[in-house]
Amino acid sequence: MTVAAVGLISLVAAGILSACLYLVARRKVRREELHGRRVIIVSALAPFLALAWLAIALLLHVAVSNHLAHQDCGFSPDPYVTLPNGYVVGSLNTYDGYFHAPGFSTDMPVTGPGYVRSLIDLRFSDPYFTGTVLDFNTSSVRRFVFDTRTRASKLSEPTSPGGPCGTTPNKACLDAFTDAVTHAQTDADGYWKTYERYRRHWPNFVLLALILVGEGAIVFLLWKTWTTASTEVSSTPA
Repeated sequence: MTVAAVGLISLVAAGILSACLYLVARRKVRREELHGRRVIIVSALAPFLALAWLAIALLLHVAVSNHLAHQDCGFSPDPYVTLPNGYVVGSLNTYDGYFHAPGFSTDMPVTGPGYVRSLIDLRFSDPYFTGTVLDFNTSSVRRFVFDTRTRASKLSEPTSPGGPCGTTPNKACLDAFTDAVTHAQTDADGYWKTYERYRRHWPNFVLLALILVGEGAIVFLLWKTWTTASTEVSSTPA
C-alpha cells in the first residue's frame, strides 16, 4: 500500500512537472521560432523518463540486495540478513524475529529443526546460538541453546506462565509481547541489534550511484537539447 501511494504521488508530480516543461518549451519555441518538435517532446518526456529510471534503479537495488548481499532491500516488512556462517536472521512482519539454518524455514512452534523464532535477544558463540524467546503457549520468556552441529535446540522451563495467547490474547500475553518487543529493540544483545550488526550497507551506495548517474544523464539530455536548439537558432541566417 505504501509503495502504491508513493508511486501514485510520484506519477502525479511527474505529470505536473511535464506539463510545466511542455508549456515553457512551447513558449521558447514560439519566441525563438525554433523549427521541429524535439525540444517540446524531450521536455515533456523528461520527468517520466526520470520516474521510470527511479523505478528501474529500485528494482536493480532489490536484485543486488537479494542475490549479491543476501539480505532484504530495506523496504520489506519481512527484513532479513545472512550471517557469515550462512544462517539467516530475519523478522516476520517486523515483530517476529527468527533465525534458521541454510535450507530450513521457520514453522509455528517456537523452536524446531534448524530454526528458532519469537526471538528477544540473540548471541552466537561457535557452535552455539543462545538467547531468549517469547513462548506464546505460556506467555513467558524462555532461554534457548541452539547447536549448529545438530541443528537442534533446547528450551528452559517457562517462568511465570500466563496461559496461552490463543486467538484472543489475554492481558498477560499482551504484556509479555510488549515487553519482549521493547527488549528486542533496546537490549545490547537484542535481536534487532544483532540484525543491524550484520546488515551490509554497500547496496545503498549502489542505489545512490544508479540514481545519480541515471537522473544526471536525463538532466544532461534535457540541457543538451535546449542548448543545441538555441545554438541552431542563433546560427540560422536572417
